[in-house]
Amino acid sequence: MSLPALLITGASGLIGSELALRLAEVKPGWRFFLLTRNPERIPPFLRTPRFTPIEGDIREPGFGLLARHLNTLRRSVKEIVHCAADTRFDRSLDEVRAVNVRGAENMIEFAAACPLLTRVLHLSTVYVAGRSLGRLPEALVTHHSRFSNTYQQSKYEAEHLISAHAWRVPVAIARLSSIIGDAADGRVRQYNYVHQSLKLFPRTVVPVIPSDPNAWVDLIATDWMADALAWLFHYQFQPGVVWHLCGAEANSFRVDELLADTHRLFALHPRGQQFLPIRAPKLGTLSEYEDYMERLRLQGTVLENELLRVLNYFLPHLGLPQVFENQATMDILHPSGIVQPPVQQVYAGVVRWCLDTNWGQS
Repeated sequence: MSLPALLITGASGLIGSELALRLAEVKPGWRFFLLTRNPERIPPFLRTPRFTPIEGDIREPGFGLLARHLNTLRRSVKEIVHCAADTRFDRSLDEVRAVNVRGAENMIEFAAACPLLTRVLHLSTVYVAGRSLGRLPEALVTHHSRFSNTYQQSKYEAEHLISAHAWRVPVAIARLSSIIGDAADGRVRQYNYVHQSLKLFPRTVVPVIPSDPNAWVDLIATDWMADALAWLFHYQFQPGVVWHLCGAEANSFRVDELLADTHRLFALHPRGQQFLPIRAPKLGTLSEYEDYMERLRLQGTVLENELLRVLNYFLPHLGLPQVFENQATMDILHPSGIVQPPVQQVYAGVVRWCLDTNWGQS
């Protein structure tokens, strides 16, 4: 009799590889299939006999696998963790839909044909809220607000596709906040817009940034996220549930607090001190920020306009009064003893790591 198997899509990415490592610890008799377009990018710590890389493309029906390989996979897979996603903010909607929406549909079709299947986890983001205001509940949401980038819109559409097929497949959704690095040592394994913004911070590229007294900068630690998500999936899975792994109000920054902490951490670090004095940007409303950005766009060079375009994919969220709820998830997680670290501690470690390594260059 073959071993039960778990399939992880996007296994070469940060979330997929971290979850594979942790789930292997709690499933000692299981085999793990790691679906990825680039098997050579699977981290060294997953290159053991328990983990079987499968070169496939989530954008293709049946992941682009040969029929005999696909059927073999279907017969053994009991659980699926769907991490594959295009997380780039600057892609066209058609490009990101190919991975994030069509990929989710292909995953569901595969799952529905697995006779032993018991559970599926779909990874999403709290930013499916787009530019909607107020509280994002731990449940499926429907809104008609704008999105700041195509990634947000595609993940919102993917959630609704998943929900529409929930009668066919036992699936749960986990929405994650912005992942910045390990709580243990600040280590960054995947750089994103948070780290790029840090690099631009001392240059005061945008003299005005949006800020709202009811807006939170929600950041989470990589190691805490992976520990918590693996525990929830293994011990607390329920079809139809939506988990929020985020800081919420209790463990997030105000914009002015984030700026003050960043300034202090740069001033304390030898590499950061070369940028002193750092001129703090002015805090304004979202409309003031957007008016200022438009004036800059009309006056700027091609290079400056490209930089402003990239910043506009995420900076507007600093001026939106949004709260991502997480109380139900934290209550479920409480018996695990996996405690969310203070965001100030995590952020300080990440800033030091970026400065120590020159953003991974040294």
